[in-house]
Amino acid sequence: MRRFHLSGREIPIWLRCGALAAAVLLVVLLTIRVVEREAGVSVQIARSPAFLDPARISSFEEKLVCGALYESLVEYDPVKNRCKGVLAASWKEDAGGTIYTFILRKGVRFHNGKPLTARDVKYSWERVMNPRLSSYGYLLQNVEGADEVISGKRRTAAGLVVVDDRTVRVFLKEPDLTFPAVVSSPVLAVVNRELAEKWGDRYGEQGTPVSGTGPFYLARWNDGEILLSKNRRHKTAAASLNSLAFVTTGSTQEARRFFASGRVDILTGVPSRFAGELAGDKAVLVKKPVLSFYFLGFNMGQEPFGRKVDLRRGIDRAIDKERLTALLLGESGRPLERLLPPELGGGENSPRREGSGRQEALRFLAEAGHPYGFNLPLLSFAFNDTPGHELLGRLIQEELDKVGVEVDLKKRPWKEYLRELRQGEHSFFRLGWEADYPEAGNILACNFAGWERKRNNLTEYGNGRFDSLIKEARKERHLSRRREIYRQAEELILADLPVIPLFQKVAVFVVRKGITGFQVDPLGRIDFGSLGRAGELQRRSASTP
Repeated sequence: MRRFHLSGREIPIWLRCGALAAAVLLVVLLTIRVVEREAGVSVQIARSPAFLDPARISSFEEKLVCGALYESLVEYDPVKNRCKGVLAASWKEDAGGTIYTFILRKGVRFHNGKPLTARDVKYSWERVMNPRLSSYGYLLQNVEGADEVISGKRRTAAGLVVVDDRTVRVFLKEPDLTFPAVVSSPVLAVVNRELAEKWGDRYGEQGTPVSGTGPFYLARWNDGEILLSKNRRHKTAAASLNSLAFVTTGSTQEARRFFASGRVDILTGVPSRFAGELAGDKAVLVKKPVLSFYFLGFNMGQEPFGRKVDLRRGIDRAIDKERLTALLLGESGRPLERLLPPELGGGENSPRREGSGRQEALRFLAEAGHPYGFNLPLLSFAFNDTPGHELLGRLIQEELDKVGVEVDLKKRPWKEYLRELRQGEHSFFRLGWEADYPEAGNILACNFAGWERKRNNLTEYGNGRFDSLIKEARKERHLSRRREIYRQAEELILADLPVIPLFQKVAVFVVRKGITGFQVDPLGRIDFGSLGRAGELQRRSASTP
């Protein structure tokens, strides 16, 4: 056998070749890491989700993350009054608007590889009706048999029928041509029945697997960070990012450091003033009015407000909504004089003339028999203990003191507060409402319809004409006519004034330049399936033959 011997000259050449190979390998590895980073986006959120389960969404952060993991049957565009199929390939309703048939898209699979079937849809919606699991059963209360499930008497609804693997039929108790908009709610997104049944009430908790059909799947959930990876089966897979990370910090200073260092690319949970400071050469400030509202409520069944509309009007006129909005939210809010914002076909707010509010407040108080608060008992303003509400209470105190009305503040833990409101224990209180889907009937019916008393109608407001208008709107196919009916219903509320509209939330985002396809829907959700990076798009274009 011939042997090779390394001479003194050959050894350096060999070492050089090895060093060169190692250097090339290092460059390749670094390049791979750079590409991976560039093909992903990280998003700052203020709080970590409690659940990643659409049936239990209770925060903006949960809605945001679940929007990347799960999908509903349809999407609804409130401007065009048009639904677009997502998991549904098509759907139709009968002439009376009480029977809907949804045909699912072919070939859709969950993240765990299981095929999407009509049984998953039925199961997911019945989970939402389950009072032990979800508080959103009211969305489906018009489905035949839903009342028995919501009350805990049955586990399945007779009005949800699986026709075959790709067809689910829904039978409604009353006509509702807005039902496809209801179906678009993130809460009614579809989960994999097999996996959700296996984990029961624990499904969606940190440490348990979840499975939707969205553009990303859950890869890892650690304290402080959630990592999602691209769902390569999804229709957006060719254009979407490889990964999506959610980094939790409620500290504005830490968020600033994360953004400056490149750890996060999008800020979602920072004050508007702070966000404005970051916008510039490296970032874009995006502001989007969303369907999230703040009211002051009166108990219509209690003294002193129940039978005195002039007293309620006096309280309304005494509050400077523009000042309150500016102090509490800055650019993250806009004051409301009406219930329905322009995004839902409502009219534009007309600003109040300077000084007219206080003069009108004193006039209405006098007409109610309480000039400058005379002979009016000490009012108690109730609110839950979430940060920010106490400051609102003190500002309300200050505003009403200017017209002689004294107010005491009552801060309550959230669960007790909600229970007490449903039992009618508070006469003057703060209310908030985040739309379940972007249609005017959601905010009007849920908050003021007679059939929602003791559930979402916490003012105990009742008006038969209002209820009739809501049902009439649900039967109207033409958007312009339906909006006119909603305006009539809104005028009744503004005349009776069971609530004082205060402000609407404006979602504020800081987006690093180079992030492409950034879009926010009326519910405040980011379209993660459309996100990308400019450099990644260029590489793909260059590599496409």
